[in-house]
Formats: sequence, structure tokens, C-alpha cells
Amino acid sequence: MRYALWVGLLTGFAFAQKKGEKPTNLIQFSATEHNFGKIKEEDRTASTRFTFKNISKEPVRIIDVKTSCGCTTPNWSKEPIPAGKEGFIEAQYSTWGRPGEFIKSLTVQVRSEKDTTRIETYTLTLKGEVLPRPLGPEDWYPTKLGSIRFGPANHASFGTIKTNEKRTLRITMYNDSDTPVEFKEPKEVPAHLKVAYRSPSGTLSPTYTLKSKDTFQLEIEYNAGAANDYGFVLHTLHLPTNDPSESEKPFYITANIEEYFGELTEEALASAPKAQFESIEYNYGKIKAGTKVEHNFRITNVGKKPLIIRKVRAGCGCTVANPDRTELKSGESTTIKVTFDSTGRSGHDEKVVTVIVNDPRQPTVNLRLYGEIEPLTK
Repeated sequence: MRYALWVGLLTGFAFAQKKGEKPTNLIQFSATEHNFGKIKEEDRTASTRFTFKNISKEPVRIIDVKTSCGCTTPNWSKEPIPAGKEGFIEAQYSTWGRPGEFIKSLTVQVRSEKDTTRIETYTLTLKGEVLPRPLGPEDWYPTKLGSIRFGPANHASFGTIKTNEKRTLRITMYNDSDTPVEFKEPKEVPAHLKVAYRSPSGTLSPTYTLKSKDTFQLEIEYNAGAANDYGFVLHTLHLPTNDPSESEKPFYITANIEEYFGELTEEALASAPKAQFESIEYNYGKIKAGTKVEHNFRITNVGKKPLIIRKVRAGCGCTVANPDRTELKSGESTTIKVTFDSTGRSGHDEKVVTVIVNDPRQPTVNLRLYGEIEPLTK
């Protein structure tokens, strides 16, 4: 009896499965996987086409093809495919910068034109191996301005540099053209910088003619003490050339200048200036866009020697910060007035004002203004 009941249950389950089977697929691919095999990175792209047949009795349409990464670009039949006819999915894989083996997928959505609620999903697979290309100038000197390549960029960053330091950096340049390029004397060089062209033999010169497919170096000496500035500093040089595609090359120099306080003994610290802020944060609450917020941050010199406010810098053009005084004797106070214009802004907003002082314990202090900005209603 128990055996008959078990057989009956199995038979019923099999019958239910048969009745609940999905209808025949709308389309059938000739292949759902393509192996490119070994392909070259320098070819930049590799393409293939998947074909399929409409095996239903009604027109179908491809409504979407999604790829598993931005390295694959799809294209497909845009018009409805009649019953019995063929359509296609094209896939282009970008090999540039992607050496090694890969497996990528495309998710295809197909809809019946008769029953638009019937949508089927198919997965196509791409695989292969990208053989790495030989490295060349575009790898060693990736930034290109006209005919000249810079390695790694048209930018020299000196990082943090103390006011008692001089530091030198060299940036390599490569002539990617078939003709020589003449470099003239750099323009707008600040007094605390020395800039010259260094030939492969080591000779320094204010001008230089760079041969085709050859290199030389731009040499920059940074004298932080002569800069008369503090914190993050950006300079833009202009390198004049006879390059017909871009004659003047911009070159950027950055540094974070910190004051050198000498040997910080306990005795030196005890007699040093010391900045004390009443508060370094201000929450202006909720305001309407377009409102101007003003706040005074109070600073006191609780040290022994005069406190000098070296620099006050706002993080954006919407914020202005000015100290009432820049030098405080022991026990004296002043305020730094910060004005923030909320025009064109909405949601949670935060602005930072950087204050640089001659306090060796804490030479840089960040002041914060924050709150919620409600957009203007029409």
C-alpha cells in the first residue's frame, strides 16, 4: 500500500512538471560562446557576431543587451525579426590596456511582438587571451601635448617641503614627431624657482632643440624659503616651442610649504607662540539657497612669542575668509571672518577654511562651516 502511494505521488509530480513546462524558446543561437583565442593588445579591438533564428511563430524583438563590463560594446538587430528569419548580436571587446585571459558575458533580452509580456533572457560568452604589446613611448611618457610627450605628466609635485629646503626634480620629455622641436626659454617663472633644460649629456640650458624620437629633461629647483608662501601652492609655467600642433606647453608645479621651526626642544616650545581657537566648527543649521552665512572664528595667542597668521585660504570661490589682524602678541585675540554664499547649492554642505600660523605645535588648522541648504521653490 505504501509502495503504491509513493508511485502515485511520483507519477503525479511527473505529470505536473510536463504540464508546467515553458513554451518553446523564442529564438535559437547558432552558438552562445565565442573564443577569440590569442589576440594582440595592439589590435585595440576584437569583434565577433552571434547569429540567431526566430524559432517561434510570431515576430520577436531584441529590447536590450547588457555587457558585464565597459570593455565590451554591443550592437544588435534593431528591427523586429519575423518568424523563421535570422538576427544578430555583435560584440566588440577592447583589448587596449587589458593583457591576459578574459571571460565576459552579454545578457540579451528578447520580447515577443505579439505578447509583449513574454520576455526571455539569453546569455552569451566571450573568452580569449590578450597578448601584451611591446612597451613604447606612450607607456613611458603617457601625457601628450602636441608632438611632445611627458613622463609621467606635465606636472612636478614637490610634496611637503620645509622653508629651509631646496629640492630638485626632473621631468623627461620625448619628441613623438618626425621633426625637431625647438624649446625656448620658459615664461612666467617665479623667483623661487630655477628652470632649465637638461640634455642627455647633462648640460643645462635655457633653450634646447629636441631631435625627433629623442628625449631630454626639464629640471626644476624649488627654494621653499624664497617662495614667501605657505600651504598648498600651485604655479603654472609656459614652455614656448615651435611645435605647429601646440606651440606653448603648460607645465604645473605644486608643493605644500611648511614652516621650519628649527630644533623643537622643550625650552623652544615653552617660549613659542600658541594658537587657541574658541571653536573650529560652525553649524549654520538650515538655510535657503542664496543665503549668505557669516561667522567669526576667534583666535587667541596663549603662547609667549608673537603669533603670526601666515595664510588663510578658503576651499572654494563661494567662501571668503579674512583675519582682522595677522599678528598677535601674547594674550591678544582677533577674529577670522568667514562668509559663505550658498547660491546654487542644496543639501548637506560643508566648507573648509585652512589657517596657517607660526605655532610649531599645530601650524595648520582647518575651520569648518556646515549645514543644510534648502533649494529655492519656484
